[in-house]
Amino acid sequence: MALIECPECGREVSSSAPTCPACAYPVRPVTPTAPPRAVSAPTEYAWWKTGLSMLGRVFVGAVLAAIGADEEESVAAVIGGVVIAGSAIPTWYRAKIARLRAGRSDTELEYRLADRMAEFEQRQMDRLDRLERVQTGQMAELEERIDFTERVLSKREQIGPG
Repeated sequence: MALIECPECGREVSSSAPTCPACAYPVRPVTPTAPPRAVSAPTEYAWWKTGLSMLGRVFVGAVLAAIGADEEESVAAVIGGVVIAGSAIPTWYRAKIARLRAGRSDTELEYRLADRMAEFEQRQMDRLDRLERVQTGQMAELEERIDFTERVLSKREQIGPG
């Protein structure tokens, strides 16, 4: 790990540092990332499989509930409700996971993330440019005020006290 000179501000910077700690100038070129690995095509979500499974579970639950409909609070009615709720919920979650897996591949998400990061970096650069323009204008205004003050003081010295 050697020390190198920052081309922007001239300070010594570690050769392993990506940017100068003083001025944030990139002193080491960013190495490109490895190309994205091959990803198999996502499987398409089959909504009808989930629908058929849910329909069958609801049918069995309804039959069990109908069997126990004559008697109040029968065991069959309770079992029917448990079958409907207990088996439909995991089926719905499995279907949701399948939809999410079929939605986007890892490569697509990486590209989308890279695009979002590029947009964020561009917004940050725009903000920095705007801030620099404002500061430059303020510095020019302060310099004008200093010049004016110096002229007033020099005329005052020429006129003398009083």
